Amino acid sequence: MQDHSNRRWNLFSMKPFRRGFLTFLSVLILLGGMGASSYAQAEKSIKKYVVATREVPPFAMKGEHGEWIGITIELLREVKSELQNDSEQEIQFEFREMDLEAMLTAVEQGKVDLAAAAITVSYDREKRMDFTHPFRSSGLGIAVKTHPQSREWSRVMSVVFSSMFLRIVSGLFAAMLLSGVAVYLFERRKNKDHFGGGVIRGICSGLWWAAVTLTTVGYGDKVPKTIPGRLIGFVWMFVGLFIIASFTAAVTSALTVTQLKSRIVGPADLSRVKVASVQSSTSEKYLRSRQIVFKKYPDIRAALEALKKGQVEAVVYDAPIMRYETNRHFEEEIQVLPVLFERQNYAIALPNESPLREPINRVILRLNGSPEWKSILADYLGEGFEQ
Repeated sequence: MQDHSNRRWNLFSMKPFRRGFLTFLSVLILLGGMGASSYAQAEKSIKKYVVATREVPPFAMKGEHGEWIGITIELLREVKSELQNDSEQEIQFEFREMDLEAMLTAVEQGKVDLAAAAITVSYDREKRMDFTHPFRSSGLGIAVKTHPQSREWSRVMSVVFSSMFLRIVSGLFAAMLLSGVAVYLFERRKNKDHFGGGVIRGICSGLWWAAVTLTTVGYGDKVPKTIPGRLIGFVWMFVGLFIIASFTAAVTSALTVTQLKSRIVGPADLSRVKVASVQSSTSEKYLRSRQIVFKKYPDIRAALEALKKGQVEAVVYDAPIMRYETNRHFEEEIQVLPVLFERQNYAIALPNESPLREPINRVILRLNGSPEWKSILADYLGEGFEQ
C-alpha cells in the first residue's frame, strides 16, 4: 500500500506535469484578466449625454415612429459625430421632453447636459446658464387671418362710396361744370354748331368739351372758335393737369388709408387689436415691455387656432415657427406678414463651464453657410427660407 501511494505522489511531483499545470493556471488567469479588462473597456466606451428638448416645429419634433427630428436635432447629429471622433467613444444622446421653463431650470441646475430646441439667447437667460454660438438667426413675426378676395373688393367699394371720395368727385364735377358754362357763354352765338341749341344743350356741350379736354382725349368734335373761348380752353388745359394729379393722389391716399385701417401691417398696429402669444416666450416679454395687452396660450398651435376662430386678430411669435405651422395646417386661412422685428438668435443652452461648449461651437462654425446646412434648412423651411 505504501509503495502505491508513494508512486502516485512521485508521478504528481514530476517536473513536466508540474510545469503543465502551472501553465494551465496562468492561461486561465490571463484570460480572466483580459475578460475583465475588455468588460471595463466596454463600459468606458459609451458616453451618454442627457438632452432636454420639446416639440417646436421645425426645430424639434417627433417623427412617425416617435424619433426626434428637426433642424436642431440635425445639428445634434453633427455634434455627436464630432464628439465621437475626438474621444473615440460611442456617444449617445438621451432625449427628455420638458416644457421651456423646465428645460432652462434643468440646465441651470445641471440636471441635464444641454437643452436644444428653439431657445433664444437673452440677457436674463445668459445670467443663469451658458449658450453656444447661434446656429440660426430670425425674429418675431405677426400672423393674421387671410382675407378672401371678395372682402378686398368690398373694401375698395366702401372707399368708392365713402364721403371723402364723393367730395372729391363732386369737386371735380363742379370744376368741369364751371369751365363748361364759361365756354358756352362765349361760344353760344358765334359757334352754334358746337355749343348752340338752347341753354341746357349748350351747357351739356360745354361740359362734354371740359371732360374731353381734362382727360386729354381730344376728340375734336367740340372746339371753341372765339378768342375768349380759346383763352378759357388754354387755361383749362393746364389747370386740368393739376386737377387730374390731385384727383389721382386723393383717391390713392383714400385707398391706402382705408387699407391700413382695416389690416395689420406691422408691430405699430398691435396696440389697437386683440393679440395672442405663447406663454413664457420671448414674444411674451416683447409684448409686456411695450404694454400691449394680449392673451396667453400654451403653444403656437393653440394661438393660431384662436386666430382662425376669430377670438384674436393677430398672433406674435417666432416667425419661422409660425410659417412652418401655417404652411402645414392653416395655409388658406392664416398668413404671416413679411415683416421681422425684435431680431433673436437660436442657440443650445448649457450649464456654466460646460466642456461641450467648444466642440459644439466648432460644429456650428463649420456648418454655418455650408451647402450641407443650407440643404437641411431648405428641407424644413422650404426653398424660399429667409437668409
